[in-house]
Amino acid sequence: MTVTEPSRRAPSLDADPARAWVLCAAAVAVGLAGGAATSFGQSVLTGGWHALVNSAAPWTMVAFLVGLRAGGNWRRAACAGMLSQAGLVAGYYVTSELRGFAAGMSAVVIWTVAGVVAGPVLGAAAALRDDDRRYVRTSAAGVTGSVWIMEGLNFLWLATDAQSNSGPGTTAGWCYLVVGVALPLAVVRGARDRAYALLALIVGSGAAIGAGWLINAAFLL
Repeated sequence: MTVTEPSRRAPSLDADPARAWVLCAAAVAVGLAGGAATSFGQSVLTGGWHALVNSAAPWTMVAFLVGLRAGGNWRRAACAGMLSQAGLVAGYYVTSELRGFAAGMSAVVIWTVAGVVAGPVLGAAAALRDDDRRYVRTSAAGVTGSVWIMEGLNFLWLATDAQSNSGPGTTAGWCYLVVGVALPLAVVRGARDRAYALLALIVGSGAAIGAGWLINAAFLL
């Protein structure tokens, strides 16, 4: 008769509601801190570095990071991702108001809606990166770099627009593109999975570009 070694797998969040509440509270706290840091960072970082505190891609990584703490439970990860983005928006605009920078309610609403959509997607992607199904884990991997690709392309376009002469510059644009490609490759393992992840990245980037267009259009209303 053989004796099997007890499983060392971490307990599921489903079996421990207290851990789920801790995750949600941590997501809000991290979001609030990140939003406040973004506001202060906009007064410190200049040049291409300013992109890190004036773009959505770094914020989406907050949702991804909190999703990693969900123990593989994509529903909890999605909820935590959404809460982190809500915290980021609240932390940023409250801090900015306290620092004397007034914000319009329309901007708060637009970025809150964007976070409610993007946060769950990035959070769930973190939890599904090791899924047994190839199409699921590679799709999750592709999502991680999509916003970086969208914003990198936007930075490059702004740099070539002689009329606007805005944006963080071409260096920031190329750096964002490199990060956007590197993230999916780092999330999965194996040549085949990485090839599928890059295909998912193309689709995800297209969706992100469409979302970016909608956000810009909303600001013009």
